[in-house]
Amino acid sequence: MNRTPLKRVLVVDDEPMILTLLSTILREKGWDVTEAGSGTEGIDQLDRARFDVILTDLVMPGDSGIDLLRAAKEIHPDVEVILMTGYATADTAIEAMRNGAFHYIMKPLKPDEVVHLLEKAYSQRQLQRENQFLKSEIRAAHHVQSVVGDSEPILRLVASLQGIAVAGGPVLLAGERGTGRGFFARIVHFHSQRSGELCVPVYCAGVPEETLVKELFGGPSADEEPTSVPHSGKMLLANHGTLYLADFAEAGRKVLERIDRYLADKTVVPDGGTEPIPLDVRIIASSVVPVEELVRRGNVPPAMLKELEARIVRIPALREHLEDVPLLLHHFLQEANRERKKPLRGFTPSALSALETYAWPGNVRELRDLVRAIAGRKKQGTMIDATEIPPEILYRNLRRNPPQ
Repeated sequence: MNRTPLKRVLVVDDEPMILTLLSTILREKGWDVTEAGSGTEGIDQLDRARFDVILTDLVMPGDSGIDLLRAAKEIHPDVEVILMTGYATADTAIEAMRNGAFHYIMKPLKPDEVVHLLEKAYSQRQLQRENQFLKSEIRAAHHVQSVVGDSEPILRLVASLQGIAVAGGPVLLAGERGTGRGFFARIVHFHSQRSGELCVPVYCAGVPEETLVKELFGGPSADEEPTSVPHSGKMLLANHGTLYLADFAEAGRKVLERIDRYLADKTVVPDGGTEPIPLDVRIIASSVVPVEELVRRGNVPPAMLKELEARIVRIPALREHLEDVPLLLHHFLQEANRERKKPLRGFTPSALSALETYAWPGNVRELRDLVRAIAGRKKQGTMIDATEIPPEILYRNLRRNPPQ
């Protein structure tokens, strides 16, 4: 069962009535509230718990709201801080923003305005968290992965990807399932001028159209409160970077038309919004369906298909470069050894002979999954032998290569 994560807020004010009122309102809206009656008490709370947002009065005896803001940013740099004040001036605003405040709000307080601002601050923090997670995940993948293979088809593929990466513009990666289309999309991204930004994946196959619209373009918050701030979509997350649309032709007409409009005018309108937002996102799409079939189906807008057709890269099936199978087998065995920390010594000649000539209908993914599955059952220091290869692979291989 999925549960909405707690939204933790520290509310700080030296006036007990205001503190109680704010805490009551926020708890009714689903916030986990911690109270503090002074700036000094608020600073003490920073060592006891982590908060998503801090809502604090500016002027208090002892440590002020600015003192709390500075301490919060030093201890938990990602926390968002909102200041409340009855004496706002330009200098106050400048000092607050210089010290990293998310916003400030004037007293007397309007409950709806307070809740709206806290939801906005929380959405900003969640977006930053996702941004940081994606960056670390993708950079880690980039460091441990490289294109494995030295066959002619793979060398031609790498040369094409590098050329397209530098050229910019939307890209269509065509290939069977399991050929590594998502991996090669990241290769394009990391060889482009956008490599310092995010490469955000979106998987279109089997996802309901309305769900995909919200995932890409944002939409109302889950609680559907009138004061809630719409959550940001993957298009906004990918700004200045790359959006990878896996199996894009399965997205549905409504999604494809909105992507087509973005390619035309470089703006998006969040779901339920009215104001267009200018973005700078490179689109990399992938498809298992050949372009001529996409044209026949007619569900992809012609202008979008025309843009993608200018930069099509075909990912070869593994059966087209079987000479790379030994390299791939050893590569994925090394990965399995690192993950399971019980290294195997390699493959026996009989195992290599059987696997090198197999047609691999599931492509590189099938090969990787097979190596991981066998390695998971093996004892440390042993070798993978032909007796451990699934019978269906040996049978198909025998039918394809009968003994002379």
